[in-house]
Amino acid sequence: MYTKDLKRRNLLKMASSLALAPALPLLPLSARAADNDVVVGTWGGDYQNLLQQFIAPSMTKAGVNVVYDTGSAVARVTKLKAEHASRRGSMDVALLGDLDMYEAYRGEALAPPDAKLVPNLANVYDQFRTAYSIPHIFSAMVIVYNKEKFKTRPESFTIAMDPAYKGRVGFSDILFNFNTLFVGLAAGGGANSFDPGMKFLTELKKNEPKVFPSNEAVAAAFKSGEIWMACMWKARALQWRDAGLPVDYVIPKEGAIPVTFEGAVPKNSRNPKAAWQYANALLDPEGQLQFARAMGYAPTVRNAGLPPDLQARVGFTDEEIKRIHKYDLKVLYETKNACLDFWNKSFKTGL
Repeated sequence: MYTKDLKRRNLLKMASSLALAPALPLLPLSARAADNDVVVGTWGGDYQNLLQQFIAPSMTKAGVNVVYDTGSAVARVTKLKAEHASRRGSMDVALLGDLDMYEAYRGEALAPPDAKLVPNLANVYDQFRTAYSIPHIFSAMVIVYNKEKFKTRPESFTIAMDPAYKGRVGFSDILFNFNTLFVGLAAGGGANSFDPGMKFLTELKKNEPKVFPSNEAVAAAFKSGEIWMACMWKARALQWRDAGLPVDYVIPKEGAIPVTFEGAVPKNSRNPKAAWQYANALLDPEGQLQFARAMGYAPTVRNAGLPPDLQARVGFTDEEIKRIHKYDLKVLYETKNACLDFWNKSFKTGL
């Protein structure tokens, strides 16, 4: 009798545990990571592949294993802000574009860089320095177009309104904020407000543009001929052209907007020593050279040692730099959520 009761109690306990199991959260990545791991929050695709190829090896030599927490920039910023008061965060290094990184900084989630822990900071160009991040690489958003479909170079993004290009203009969903700023220039706006871009996109929607989930998906649409034109980083245009796509790029007459992809260490990093090692590795001259060669992004350090032909390819002329608009991060931070709501609820709906 006792044995039967014991078995029955054990069975009930097991059943109770199984019933509760779906409601129990999985252990966060930080809790599962080993002491010698550094968790890097980043995008997937080409960028992560190059991080694995050119940045991770130096960490391996130092006895640190790199674990990637892959997802969208919006999810990464949300996670940083939500976890900022926690004792341990889920990331040791967060990689973001400059607009998103500023939002994470305003959310009090980031630790200030320490020059002693990141000696390569000494080589960073002054214009890329911030009080909260490590500048990795930079480029600018331009018009990327299929040379076989355009008789002449599209000198303005207003050409996207032409019925001849109905359904042939593409956007990368993950670049919603940069896209909105860029197209706003064609509407006569500057780079300190999303409003002109939202008005432009509202009109452009009548011409049935297409939105793709990633930069790589935009490349695939160019390859298949589904789209003939997009706004995208110059670096990507170079990469796609090298891969055999019939594309070229142009900085339109209304100008372009810059982007710096940055790294930062959360205040509650589980492994700050390894995190700062990784941040320093992002600025290593060899890695900077390889990213410029493989992905077309320009270095943020003086000692990258790019050959003149590569510098001319990934960099910008003085005349081009004059047409790259600077933006006010504080103003854009305060209005970014409204831009995201517009993009998701108004622009993308029905496309």
